[in-house]
Amino acid sequence: MATVWKHPKSPFWTAVYRDEQNVWRKKTTKRKERTKAMALAIEWDRAAQMGRDHVLTESTSRDIIGGILERTTGQKLRFDSVREFCGKWLRGKTAAKAEGTSIRYGATVEKFVLFLKEAADRPINAIEPRDCQAFYDDLVEQGLAPATLTVEIKTLRTIFNAARRQGMISTNPAEAVELPQNINQVQRKVFTLEQVQMLLKETADAPEWKTAILLGYYGGLRLGDAVERDWQDVDLVGHRLTFKMRKTGAALEIPLHPSLEKHLEHLAGDLGGSLCPGLAAVPVGGRSGLSKQFLAIMRRSGISQESAETGGQRQLSTLSFHSLRKTFNSALHNKGVSQEVRKKLTGHKSNAVNDRYTKSDLRTLRDAVTKLPKLSI
Repeated sequence: MATVWKHPKSPFWTAVYRDEQNVWRKKTTKRKERTKAMALAIEWDRAAQMGRDHVLTESTSRDIIGGILERTTGQKLRFDSVREFCGKWLRGKTAAKAEGTSIRYGATVEKFVLFLKEAADRPINAIEPRDCQAFYDDLVEQGLAPATLTVEIKTLRTIFNAARRQGMISTNPAEAVELPQNINQVQRKVFTLEQVQMLLKETADAPEWKTAILLGYYGGLRLGDAVERDWQDVDLVGHRLTFKMRKTGAALEIPLHPSLEKHLEHLAGDLGGSLCPGLAAVPVGGRSGLSKQFLAIMRRSGISQESAETGGQRQLSTLSFHSLRKTFNSALHNKGVSQEVRKKLTGHKSNAVNDRYTKSDLRTLRDAVTKLPKLSI
């Protein structure tokens, strides 16, 4: 039976008990009060006895540890499951982050919980590096591009870092997963003026799509932002469009191009409700989402579609609705508009991001070269 003993030179009591190998063990309790030290020794002895009898389970271990903590400190041990902790973490992020970021976080959490199956109801400290690696391997088998894999694992690391800061785990199991190297980002192309005209012709009988395309071409709006606009965002008197970007939550103000303004005036009516009520009710992604619908519009209009490797099993089109955003920024660049102004119009926070949306046409490059002085040859 367990007992306690205190060395004359030590302020702490030592537990004396038989361990799971039936060997007598002395272990300091770090307790100065004999009663608390004895309670700890009894619990250690009970756990060791169950280990010798091969009946010690994870659930029983949690009960024993929780009992020790409560009796010696008065605190209860927290045992959030993976599902519970991820849910709490996601609710906090939903309140603090922009809608687009919250949706992306939610998708990762859903994938991870579904992958774990019944293990998602185990305590979060039961998750090991091999579980995170298996999740990564499963995503690879699904054909996700390296860039997408990186985002998924970085999100997972953020979740476990939050658990570590709260004292629920000591190490981050997702840190053991090696991120993919040599990520190939698909280089989106820009639409020519003729191609935009082809798109508008194809959507002549689809006014909502025509509105969305004009918002992309003359305002650089992302697809989600374009279809979610309503008339309260439009100021025809002030000749401007004001809204908060879905991805970042940042406010943006864009002057209305005369062609876009003319189109909106034609639609205005009673100036109430959504600009694209039908499209706003459809998700952007998915097999029947808006992105796929736009690719179908491109095909019908006669615009050829090229695909590029992403590094995974899937390929992405080099022309998409998002290419209208790159076309908007590149056209301004080629007309001599400074990058600072372009960043204000697109909502880009850095030159590096804006650079990825900038394509110099040959005329702009030729004009730059001709500025060099002539030599006598």
